[in-house]
Amino acid sequence: MGTIELLSPFVLVAYTMWATPGPNNMMLVYSGANFGFRRTVPHILGIIFGTCLLNSLAVLGLKPLIDQWPQLMLVLKISGSVWLVIIGWKMANASNTQADREQAKPMRFIPAALFQFANPKAITATLALVSLILVAIETDASLMWLIIVIIPPLSLCSIMPWVLAGKAIRRFLSTDLRWKIFTRGTGLLTASCALFLWI
Repeated sequence: MGTIELLSPFVLVAYTMWATPGPNNMMLVYSGANFGFRRTVPHILGIIFGTCLLNSLAVLGLKPLIDQWPQLMLVLKISGSVWLVIIGWKMANASNTQADREQAKPMRFIPAALFQFANPKAITATLALVSLILVAIETDASLMWLIIVIIPPLSLCSIMPWVLAGKAIRRFLSTDLRWKIFTRGTGLLTASCALFLWI
């Protein structure tokens, strides 16, 4: 089996999991609309770094740990739910006046990276991808390095449209009322992602 055949399932599943709606992408739409592309770059890089680190740790032993101690998954679910609700609450209740928006700050690199370890969708995606990674590297161990190399651009391609969508939406948010509706909506969607942990 060639390299393309081994990596294709990983790339397809990873892109599908990362590009579809979830906490990261809702937050990026919010950030793109509020702060524009340039100020959202640290948030983007934090997500990419956190995703790489999470997948690397999963391959090295996170999945076996969860298999051995299932209660760890419960801890991740609870902490992820709490974090999502807090972030969603902050987004929904952010000030909607132009003066306050100008003083607001986007999520930085380290918080965005750390959030991946409490992000239910990121964890679920990682656990799903680990088996694909292990199958690939069992056949050819050198593919581990190739996977590490392709995760950043793959992650970037998956999340970039959401930032650009947020930036495009910004032009329609010309009044404080529209901003309020937007922030409440994205905040609610972000917080509601916690529900999918328990379904």
